[in-house]
Amino acid sequence: MGVGHYLRNERRLLASIGLALRRRKALAPCAVAAGYSRAQRPLLVVFVVLTVVEGLLFALVGFGIVVHLVLAAVELYSLLLVVGLLCSITVYPHSVSADEVRVRYGAFLDVRVPVSAIAAVRARTEDHSGRPGFDLDGETFTVALSWQTNVVLELSRPVPFTRPLGRPGEARVIKFYADDPQAAAAAIHHAMVRPRERPA
Repeated sequence: MGVGHYLRNERRLLASIGLALRRRKALAPCAVAAGYSRAQRPLLVVFVVLTVVEGLLFALVGFGIVVHLVLAAVELYSLLLVVGLLCSITVYPHSVSADEVRVRYGAFLDVRVPVSAIAAVRARTEDHSGRPGFDLDGETFTVALSWQTNVVLELSRPVPFTRPLGRPGEARVIKFYADDPQAAAAAIHHAMVRPRERPA
């Protein structure tokens, strides 16, 4: 846990801006995207506007050239991070392929769940007010946005993963938020039953 993972996350945040400008998403071939940015996008846009306004207000105050240069660097860095987060929650969506489901949060989290380990999936809205956004409680891992989840994965075996700052975890139930929970659950269910439909 620590600096290495923080720097990796920061690099991926900044790389997200380039992906967004090229209108690309980080998806494996044939994977289906399940977006989740709708819940946080308006708030992040507000943060971008406030960061720009704050920088302009500081520029109007007579701090001196050295202080202005330092403040400008800090404001630019802050703006890049917020824009990077806004881009990353778009270019790193949850994804569903024939082999795995990836539960993500921007550049910070990527839980890879083999389809073979999924016992059940359902769309169910739950409130997690007052709890952390990333919360491992026993064998249940919650990835909440705006304190809500609306898709539940029940697993037949524990799946290991790495939390945003590098701490390992393991879960048999994963709850997360998707913009369209019914479509996300349907895509996962289709991936689960598709191997059974293939001829022997």
